[in-house]
Amino acid sequence: PWPHTTEQILAILAQRQAPATFFVVGRQVQRHPQLVRRELAAGMAIGSHSYRHPQRFDRLPAARIRDEIVRGRRTLDALGVRPVGFRPPGGAASPAVVAAAQGLGDPTVLWSVDPVDWQPGVTADRLVQRVLAAARPGAIVLLHDGGGNRSATVAALPAIIDGLRRLG
Repeated sequence: PWPHTTEQILAILAQRQAPATFFVVGRQVQRHPQLVRRELAAGMAIGSHSYRHPQRFDRLPAARIRDEIVRGRRTLDALGVRPVGFRPPGGAASPAVVAAAQGLGDPTVLWSVDPVDWQPGVTADRLVQRVLAAARPGAIVLLHDGGGNRSATVAALPAIIDGLRRLG
């Protein structure tokens, strides 16, 4: 959860009656539990995205991988949330990461469409184009509501939702 951006995205999703799953970083959950409560109240699914979001997640020692997953889950437990799965930072889903998540009862969830909305200088038009060009039935589209300036993501989201619906 990220102040302002998460709220803007939730408003767009509500306006368009579009479901989403928010994979949340544990330390952000601790900082902004009210945003996670708003996601839940809006009917969104919640998954875990580790506690600190360390990069090169798959190269961490096994004990640190497990600790990141456990600590991320605990922040959700404190809110009464059972996560729908675990999305490893950077999509780093090595056998050790998948096994650690599975051992805790969490399926590992990745994506099939990544418009790299985190990339500096990306435009809303470019994000819409990337998503709609790559989407297929059953696709999982990766977008971010936090971690920096996400104004292009917010601006692109209505056209992405409308375009995906037009594609069926």
